[in-house]
Parts: sequence; structure tokens; C-alpha cells
Amino acid sequence: MILFGTGGIRGVMKKGEFDEKAVIAASKGVSNYMKDYNLKSVVIAYDTRNNSRYFAELAAKTFASDNHNVFIFPEPVPTPVLSFAVRLLKVDIGIVITASHNPPEYNGYKVYTSNGVQAIPEITNILSKYVEKAWNLPVSLSDNFKTLDNDVLEKYIENVCTIINTDLTGLKIVYTPLHGTGAKPVTSVLEKLGAQVIKVEEQMTADGNFPTVKSPNPEDDDALELLKHYMKNQNVHLGIATDPDCDRVGVIWRNTRLTGNQVGVILTDMLLKKATPNSMVIKTIVTTDMVKPMCSINNVKLFETPTGFKFIGDLIEKSNNDFLFGFEESCGYLAGDHARDKDGVVGSALVAAAAKQFDLLEKLEELYEKYGYYMEKLLNFKFKDLKIAKELYEKIKKGFVPKDAKNVVDYSKGVEGILPNETLRIDFEEGRIFVRPSGTEPKLKAYVMVNSKNKNSALENLEKLENHFHSFIQRMI
Repeated sequence: MILFGTGGIRGVMKKGEFDEKAVIAASKGVSNYMKDYNLKSVVIAYDTRNNSRYFAELAAKTFASDNHNVFIFPEPVPTPVLSFAVRLLKVDIGIVITASHNPPEYNGYKVYTSNGVQAIPEITNILSKYVEKAWNLPVSLSDNFKTLDNDVLEKYIENVCTIINTDLTGLKIVYTPLHGTGAKPVTSVLEKLGAQVIKVEEQMTADGNFPTVKSPNPEDDDALELLKHYMKNQNVHLGIATDPDCDRVGVIWRNTRLTGNQVGVILTDMLLKKATPNSMVIKTIVTTDMVKPMCSINNVKLFETPTGFKFIGDLIEKSNNDFLFGFEESCGYLAGDHARDKDGVVGSALVAAAAKQFDLLEKLEELYEKYGYYMEKLLNFKFKDLKIAKELYEKIKKGFVPKDAKNVVDYSKGVEGILPNETLRIDFEEGRIFVRPSGTEPKLKAYVMVNSKNKNSALENLEKLENHFHSFIQRMI
């Protein structure tokens, strides 16, 4: 089990890993932290996974037994709705039970601070110690918690409609929540804005087994097969998928799946037209650099953060600039002031707003021609144990790199004002590769990035670096 990684606490639902004891201990630890820091209120949300409601109630009962003011959602809601609720209700802490886009056997526990931002390391480092101490403490449970009404979700939907503020009349969209929490809010927002939403009926039901997909991750082509089928049958150009906790968005346009980077570039271009002299865009370091010249030409400040949307949310809170847009390559997007985490409802509606204005692929090609062919590919090296991924990473960090590497940058030492984090950047003649151990799964991740004025040259360099790094990792193993 991962204790406060990139996406909070996460593990397989089995005895001794992510089970009742883990949820109670995590809640007791956070509760003791709250008592020591004079924090009194908590709101709890959960997704459609197996046991999520049960775990959320266990958490609520644990907090209630320590006399906190505890609120729980009446039904599964998107993770960004929890961030919104923390800010709306002005509570001290938010909890969401979710394992995001992980396979069905996983679940997890995320903590949010009073600003609606997922707890950053300076907080989770403290929380980890509280949770470890709470592991063997006696715990009582209490039913003295309140269930929220549907008003919070309705206010959230209204807020998102106001943020997007685009007439989508005449636009047809095929949509799937992949058995997750997006079913109601995404459909509601798109329809309120005037779009015609064709639902992938087999995937509209909440089901923690995610029976129609291998994995409920909208980044994976396999998860989008039914979506493509509906698009073809209905002759619809735009298909949108959100993951189980509705913080990521997968996009298909005219039978082409757009990457998180490509969608981010298209949305950045659209939103830059609304920029003020004080506007800022934020991305993670492993996200496409194509937005750098785009922001520069438009005199908009661009900030970079470590991987993890919590760092984007934290920077929004701490900056004096006006937040315009934030995104990460793993299909997470945010605009507006309503929440401080990536938002699949906002992302879906922004994509729809873009598709109403122009052909997404034609726009992307136009931007490539103007700014250069920035191309990226994520390589996932999966292992049985998280330790293997970390050992390989440490070996690279100590200088075991490909012979033709031009330069290595270690972000744990603090680079260009970016918070120190476990990421390495290896520079080559053809481009650069960012390497980091996954914070949620036993994987080593490598983000290959190239750019060229010529499309074929960019594709060749991308393939060359990908093959080169695959061979390098195989030799290390």
C-alpha cells in the first residue's frame, strides 16, 4: 500500500492492505492531527468503487467519535465536487474515498485542506506520522454525522455552467462515465449548455467492477471501445469519457484519440483569448512544453510544478496572478475558481466548447505549424513491487544513464523555482526524457518529449528515443 503518494493513500482491497483497519487508522490519524491543530469540521465524499460508501461511513464514524462536525455526501460524486464542497461549506478538512482510474481491486483515501487543495507533502509528511501512530490505537465509532442534501452538487453544476458560459446548441456528444461518478454532473452540464448528449448506456450505471472495460482509465484506448462504437453508429464526431472519480477526461475526435497534452494545447489556445495582463497558466514539468511559446507570444505567465495536480492547486492559492488554466499530461484539466483539483466535468465542457468552435484536429495541426511539432509519449515500466521501480530510479539518479545523454537534471535539488521532487530529466540530441517512480502504482514512468519544425523529424526522434530508452531499461533489469 502507498501511504500518501501522488494520489493519497492507495492499495488493493484485501485484509492487511487497504481494508477497514487502514481506513479507520487513516481517519483516526487525521482526526488527531485536527485536534492538535484546532480543526473542527470535515466533509467526506466517495466514488462508485466497491466498498467506497462503506469506507466513507467508517471514516465519518471515526471522525464523529472525536466530536468533529462531520458531513458525508448522500451519493457518489466526482473528486472535484469534494474540493468544491470544502470551499463552499468552509470546512477544515476534506476526505474522498477513491482510487481514481486504478483497476477495480484498488481503493484509496485522499485528504484535502481547507482551501480545497489535496494535501501537499509538507502536510502529508505530518499526517503520515499521525496515521502510523494511530494504527494500533483504540478507536470508537459514532453515528453522529450529517448527510448532505443534493444542494451542494446542484450548486457545483451551476458553477461549472457559469465558468464555461458557451452555447453548445447543435453539438452532438457521445459520453461515457465508465461506470463512475460523472454520469449525472457531466450530462447535466453539457445538456444545460445546450448540447445533445448520447449516453453509452452500458457504462452509465455505477459499478465498482467496471464490467465493460479492462481498466477504467480514459488514457487507455481499450477503455474507449464502446465509446467509439457508439460514435460510429450515431455518426458523431466528439466522444468524451471520464474516469470513475471524474477528474480525468479522455477525448476522441473523428476516430482519433487525442492525448492529454494535445487536449491541453487546444484548450490553452482557446482560453488564451480570454487572458488578462495578470493571467497565468500552470502545467506540471512532465507535461508538453508546447504551451511555453504559446503563453510567451500572448504575454501570459506560465508556471511549472512537480507531477500531481495538488501542486497546481497549491500554486493557484499562493500566486497573485489570475488563474486562467491548469493541466497535466494525464488528462487532467482545470479552469475557474470553484475547485482546486483537476475537474473532469469542467474538462468535458471545455472540450465541448472547443469542438463547437472548430475542428479539433485542424486546430491542432494549425498550432503545430505555428509553434512546432511538439510530440510526447509516456512509457510505463511495470513491476511486481514498488521497490524495484524505486531501485531502478535510484540507480539512474546515481549516474547510470545512456552513454549518449547530453545532460541530467535532478529535480530533487530544486530547479528553476520548482518545488523539489523525485524526477530526473535526461537530455539527448533528439529530445528529453523525464523519469520518475509512480506515486500510485509499482511503475517507473518515462515521459519522452521532442519538438521539431518538421512533423516527420519529430516522429522519427520520438520513436528513436522511445526504442533507445526501452533497451536501456531492459539492460538495467
